[in-house]
Amino acid sequence: MNIDIYQSACCGDKYLSVKSGTDIENLKLPNDFDEDLLILSPFKSTLKLDINKPRVSLDQCDVITQINEKGFATHGATLKIKIKK
Repeated sequence: MNIDIYQSACCGDKYLSVKSGTDIENLKLPNDFDEDLLILSPFKSTLKLDINKPRVSLDQCDVITQINEKGFATHGATLKIKIKK
């Protein structure tokens, strides 16, 4: 599955993913949809998901399941690196 990923414009660790080419302005969103994801910036387009090739900070199985069930996936991505002195 190829997806487009959008990043929240107000909360940089929240993302919305859809099948590539989906018009996000016409998504049917639930009433309790996260308001942080109502203003978005494009993040990555036409990303090919392959569950046999793990990706840092992206649970591909979860994203695929959500998109198949709802037409979109919401997810976070935080990567922290601690450097010792």
